[in-house]
Amino acid sequence: MKLQNEVRKLYDNDRWLQYILLVFMVLFYGIILSNARLHQPTWPVNGTFNSMIDHLVHGQFDVDPNTIGREGYLCNGRVYAYFGITCALVRLPFLLFHRLDLDVTRWSCLIAVCLACMMKVKIVLFLRRYCGVTPASEWAFGLMLACIVLGGAAVGYLKASIFQEVLYWAVGFAAVFVYFAVKGLVTGQFTAAELSWMAFAAGFATLTRVSTGIGLCVAFGLLLLVLLAQEFRARRSVFTRRFLIPVAILAVLLIAVGTVNYYRWGNPAAFTGSTYLGNIDYPDRIPRVHTYGFFNLARIPLGLLYYFLPLWAMQGPDGRLLFEGTQTRLIDYLELPPSSFFLTDLLPIAFIVFLAIALWVGRRDLALNLRKEWGFTQREETQPPFRLFSPVQGLALAVGLAVPCVLMLTFISMNYRYRMEFYPEMDLLAFLGLYATVGNPALLARFNRCRRWMLAAAVVSIVSSFAMMVLYKISDWGPSQPLLRDGVVHYYVHHAVYFLHHGS
Repeated sequence: MKLQNEVRKLYDNDRWLQYILLVFMVLFYGIILSNARLHQPTWPVNGTFNSMIDHLVHGQFDVDPNTIGREGYLCNGRVYAYFGITCALVRLPFLLFHRLDLDVTRWSCLIAVCLACMMKVKIVLFLRRYCGVTPASEWAFGLMLACIVLGGAAVGYLKASIFQEVLYWAVGFAAVFVYFAVKGLVTGQFTAAELSWMAFAAGFATLTRVSTGIGLCVAFGLLLLVLLAQEFRARRSVFTRRFLIPVAILAVLLIAVGTVNYYRWGNPAAFTGSTYLGNIDYPDRIPRVHTYGFFNLARIPLGLLYYFLPLWAMQGPDGRLLFEGTQTRLIDYLELPPSSFFLTDLLPIAFIVFLAIALWVGRRDLALNLRKEWGFTQREETQPPFRLFSPVQGLALAVGLAVPCVLMLTFISMNYRYRMEFYPEMDLLAFLGLYATVGNPALLARFNRCRRWMLAAAVVSIVSSFAMMVLYKISDWGPSQPLLRDGVVHYYVHHAVYFLHHGS
């Protein structure tokens, strides 16, 4: 009983709980990433960011062509990486100690995934403090914490490569953005400090991975427009430090992004060159790009299947993959393993459903809030409407964070790791759903009536995330069509046997 009381005290203490979870993450994720120590590079492309920082400090923006290989772009006789420079800056301390011979990809991935998870943990703990803990709401907070630490984006993508590293850092900055976004929406005020952190996160995300960064910048810009309009209607000055400082921070970081682009491609608005060395492996890519472009809305149905309903990996009666003709015509490839957010993120999706219920049930109150927010009514209501959060601010953020999702649904190739681009949007909606659930007594009662189902959703999310992580580790890179001629089950049974006998 005494031990149980001590555990309860630690769980109720936000600071100690964060320390404990951080230590657990470092050990747990470090083991999964495996061999989390400094060692000589075994995969040449992992030295790309080492080469990048070495060149950057000498005023050069290219990389060693022998390091990046076919992942580079040839421009004006030099080879450049399409990656942002953030992961290169992470290696700056090793440059100072003249140890750019070390491969620190695993360490960088570990730091980034811990950053993302800790920010999500902080969101749950903030909501717990803000709404208060009751026996009824404790389950909701506990399940969400378990899912953050043991499933979803934290576990399902743990594979050490520079491709993962870029996404880990981009999603880490996005988690910082979402933390302050949720905090501002719930409290009903975006302070200068919160907006500044959001601008910082949006800028560095753009400096890391452009698709993630564009989403954060659009979300930040739309939110800022809403806030400025609300200040203007209230006849308050908009030229205050609350707005000027965040705008200045984002402007400086976007200038840095434009500078890098200019010295790489000769255009501050360009993020890649025209001559991709990897095209030699995909001779049909160039005509496909000419016909459909890198982004095309016609790919959305196939993209929805890839990310949500993996029927594409199944064989039809003729022995070919379902929709293989569409795959070959529209995209370069669909990458293994087949997965679905309805498995790996079932609990967050369940909270998004609760958010939709809260918005539908409270649509009249939201409409009243909206009219008062924009000054369309001066009449005092006999009963003040329930305040969930500002619908316009929430919509602005949700629309902006949907941009990376749309980009991935329409892109010329669909890779497993691109699923991480969906998490900023899903996290925002899921955390708002958690807030709506614990903050509304009627909705919380409904949650408790289906608590067993929510527990099952958490278990499915965690178990399937582990399963996807294992499958991802043993899956081959690149096009999946040639690999699945004997069926997806045969492919993974064969690879699992090989993996058990020979290791990774």
